[in-house]
Amino acid sequence: MRKAKGCEDPDVQAIMEGGTESVEWVRQEFARADLRDKRLDARLRKTAEQLAQSPASPINEACGNWASTQAAYRLFNNPKASPARILKPHWQATAERMAGCGDTALVMQDTVFFSYGKHLKTRGLGPIGKSNAAHDRGLIMHNALAFTTSGVPLGILSQSIWARGEIPEEDYQEKIERLQVTAIEEKESSKWLIALKETVQRAPTGVPVVTVADRESDFFEFLTHAKELRAKYLIRARTDRKLVPEDSAGCTRMLEALSDAPVLGSLRMEVPGNGSRKARSASIEVRVAEVTIQAPPRRGAHAQASGSSEPVTVTLIGATEQSAPAGSESISWVLLTNLPVKDFESATEKLQWYGKRWGIEIWHKVLKSGCKVEECMLEEAERLKRYLTLFSIIGVRLMHVAYLARAHPDLPATQVFSQEELEALHIRVTQALPPADPAPTLREVVRMLGKLGGHLGRKGDGEPGVTVLWRGWTSLYGTVQTLRAYKLSLARGNSS
Repeated sequence: MRKAKGCEDPDVQAIMEGGTESVEWVRQEFARADLRDKRLDARLRKTAEQLAQSPASPINEACGNWASTQAAYRLFNNPKASPARILKPHWQATAERMAGCGDTALVMQDTVFFSYGKHLKTRGLGPIGKSNAAHDRGLIMHNALAFTTSGVPLGILSQSIWARGEIPEEDYQEKIERLQVTAIEEKESSKWLIALKETVQRAPTGVPVVTVADRESDFFEFLTHAKELRAKYLIRARTDRKLVPEDSAGCTRMLEALSDAPVLGSLRMEVPGNGSRKARSASIEVRVAEVTIQAPPRRGAHAQASGSSEPVTVTLIGATEQSAPAGSESISWVLLTNLPVKDFESATEKLQWYGKRWGIEIWHKVLKSGCKVEECMLEEAERLKRYLTLFSIIGVRLMHVAYLARAHPDLPATQVFSQEELEALHIRVTQALPPADPAPTLREVVRMLGKLGGHLGRKGDGEPGVTVLWRGWTSLYGTVQTLRAYKLSLARGNSS
């Protein structure tokens, strides 16, 4: 069997190692799974646990033996295990986590492309590039992923996975004319509207929810759809839209309105690195303007669309870097929102929220570079959809544990670890059970795991790293299983 390869991205590798400390969460996350077959429900939980325990490994290696591997293959081949049914208990649990946060939830929408072109035997794929070439084929996934305002991922509220139809043979002008007369429901961009609607339907009552998205979401129907749903949004502008001058301080374009607006202040923002950009700190100048956007001209089915001809009032937030370092592209954002932005402090909050959007891109990295989902060879698109849905949930969990420990080290450890895991850890480290009150914190549990993994805990040693934590958990897991078996035997003895 092929050994799981490490990930070249150190941030993703840290998430992979830190997030697999426990797989007890699988039982809780999929407790309400209903695949119309109780045996299949149990197989889903078992397969999820096996894959979560070794997320970078191929299916056969993660499952450990041929019988479990065959059972996993049957799961991914079973029409009862639809992506929607696999996801449902997760989005229900996500809504509960959102309700428990007591704060605004940021729901990031984004699209990711999975390439399976090198697996020439795989059936049911579609183009993911600009051609119908065999090497440029795969599946497309669009998600609405909930985060706390501090950047801790909570889970997926909406997910769509599909294969694109073949690309028509047409020139650029023909493509524009075709799209102009195509109803929004028949376009791929309807993914944004579906995710927005499902976000509103599935989010818990009483929790403020803000959809955050990049420039691809900036089309007029998104704004009108959000208005109909009373959904709050914070999206980046793609074009310099025309305005209604009499409702926009006489301005005819968005950039004109922002240039006329006074500077409210400056702030420093951390710009994360990517493949072509180094991470750095940027000084940003902030302006705000309230404007009314004209509806664009419509033809064909667009002309009859509900609300498509009515102007929409939004607030613009302009964020411009005045002196970027040599060789670096200046930060220049124009954000559209229907949230109130009364002053510099409020504008700063919205910019910080938009900055958390990179979290969903890191999640994409976890799936691709960490879990290596593009290496899967299930040879059928429908099987891959089920596989990707399950790994999407595993990927969220990997990030959740890693980010929660960073953002909230003083949280009760019971929010991440089961009671049996905490008991086993305390027995190994202190030869006693954990105190009932107060419950141990995440920081305390992380330090004990580090001690099991070889961390000395001296004053100059700092906090244990993820590799040490992973060694600690590996050492602990056998004790957890033994304790669980012991409790089960006691329970059976008491009932007899």
